[in-house]
Amino acid sequence: MSLATKQTLVCWFAALALIVAALFAFVGAPGSPEGASEAIGRVFANTGIAALICWVLARRKMPPWSWVRFALVYVALVVALAAVAAAGRAHAADAILSYSVFARP
Repeated sequence: MSLATKQTLVCWFAALALIVAALFAFVGAPGSPEGASEAIGRVFANTGIAALICWVLARRKMPPWSWVRFALVYVALVVALAAVAAAGRAHAADAILSYSVFARP
């Protein structure tokens, strides 16, 4: 197994565990099982996509990326993907709200 693959797996599992633990510790448990599964699914997808992008960037670099560099790039990707996903959800919520205000049955 290559160094980039090891770095990807370690960072992905660590980020997934930390974010899910922080989500339930600071925000609290969601009100329904569907909410909990959606939150964990979003975290799993965002951290997994960031891990895949980071692996693609790091796998052929010579010299190989250090653990610190890999982790910093990975964290930056997770934050960027979370910001893009949050902006998309906010825009979708605004569109639904404006539609429901103007649509009369």
